[in-house]
Amino acid sequence: MDAVRSRLRNLPFFAGLSAATINDIADASHWLSLAGGWELYAQGASSDALHINLTGRLIVVRENPDGPDEVVGYVRSGEPVGEMSLLSGEAHSASVYALRDTELLSIPRDDVDRLIEAHGDFAAALARTVLARARHPKASFQQSAPRIFAVIATSPSIDVDARVKELARRISKYRVNVTYYPCTEEPPATSAFDLVENAHDVVLLAARVDHSSWYRFVLRHADRFLVLARRDSRPSKPFPLTAEDGARARKFRLVDLVMLHEGTHSGRTAEWMEAIGASRVINLHTDACIDRLARIIGGKSIGLVLSGGGARAYAHIGAVKAMREAGVPIDFLCGASMGAVVAACVAIGWPQAEMERRIREGFVESNPLGDHVLPVVALTRGGRVETRLEQHFDSALIENLATPFFCVSSDIINGAVHIHNQGLLRRALRASIALPGILPPVIDDHALLVDGAVVNNFPTDIMTTTHRGLTIGVDVAREGVIDIEAFRDPPGFFTWIANNGFGAAPPIISLLMRSATARREHVE
Repeated sequence: MDAVRSRLRNLPFFAGLSAATINDIADASHWLSLAGGWELYAQGASSDALHINLTGRLIVVRENPDGPDEVVGYVRSGEPVGEMSLLSGEAHSASVYALRDTELLSIPRDDVDRLIEAHGDFAAALARTVLARARHPKASFQQSAPRIFAVIATSPSIDVDARVKELARRISKYRVNVTYYPCTEEPPATSAFDLVENAHDVVLLAARVDHSSWYRFVLRHADRFLVLARRDSRPSKPFPLTAEDGARARKFRLVDLVMLHEGTHSGRTAEWMEAIGASRVINLHTDACIDRLARIIGGKSIGLVLSGGGARAYAHIGAVKAMREAGVPIDFLCGASMGAVVAACVAIGWPQAEMERRIREGFVESNPLGDHVLPVVALTRGGRVETRLEQHFDSALIENLATPFFCVSSDIINGAVHIHNQGLLRRALRASIALPGILPPVIDDHALLVDGAVVNNFPTDIMTTTHRGLTIGVDVAREGVIDIEAFRDPPGFFTWIANNGFGAAPPIISLLMRSATARREHVE
């Protein structure tokens, strides 16, 4: 138990506890090892012990049988888990899984009760933990940044050792304390590896897909997986990305697909994403893309969020120009409504002049909403908008864009945000700008999608869960000008057409646009 006492003294939860309290905790607890992917607590089960995470990483998940599961948070090394259920006497409100091999101390309920009565400092530490988690429920997302990254080569032609060495060099340029392990025959001892992890901000593990003990070690110890794939290759199915085939938590793994282009024009990005369960795609086209990957791993990435706002969204072009001229890199992009269109132009990689020309040609020089129709589902057919989106974005796929990108639309069936991070770019943009009543909605399976501004016009919250770095938001929807006089004693439809022609937008267009992009908190 001397080793346990020594380790406890170095953990944040125990920092303010007396030696007597730590000794009593060590005597009352027993050691528990949990393989990556397996369950510690089941949602709805009774609570019979408090656990302290010594090494590894846990994920807390509220499981929903009627919909997607909700990730509540993460439990880092040195933090307790299960304290709320234990103190309240209620069943666990969420399930807890080990994301990687994890070592814990388990303290039975009776001993926890005794420790609380005998040691006020222990009771105070538990109370602080409960209050902090209740007041800041999302804090663990920011505090539990992945530290151990597996960089996995899927082809013998990929020199993963050289790539990891170069990544480590570039990550260190951003003042991140980084080290790396090349592919090796024998994995290090757990105690030695723990010391390395605790001494660094980032640990890179180079690996090749094989049956070696080293590959199994990497799978069981990584917080996040970076899968390197050539665009001209195909994934094996099932892809061997877990050491435990039956592990229930495998769907919560953090996986990135890193596509190596290297001159080839063919690509199976979507196939690779499905095979490995990737949530993000980083395309390595140029040397600058490697710097982007280094920033992403080191937690120094920059995400840009562009709001909707109708014609006001054209101001985003100036914001992008200012960032480019200042040398501020853009590593992730997202937008709503017209902000999504501008963000897509940047994600494709168009130079500033070309981006401005295309926006002007597509949306300024002539009215894209001019194909009016007697309304059944909308005031326009939407054909002009679709033609212009196809003209400028053609068959581009979101997963193949130079800069990682997503946009949002609103599913009016369930009132939720719909995130577009894969598939045909122009179709995603068409959904994101489908202002209700102006453009027909977009049908996607059982979803009916309209303008992203209806539910989330400024999706900074989604961007902050996409990456660990800085998020910059440009919100142009705070103020807008609408001609009040146009709504005072308005003429009839045919009189208005006779006076203004078919090319001009009737006042109902600006009314619906302003209604759709008004900030929700003003309505609420």
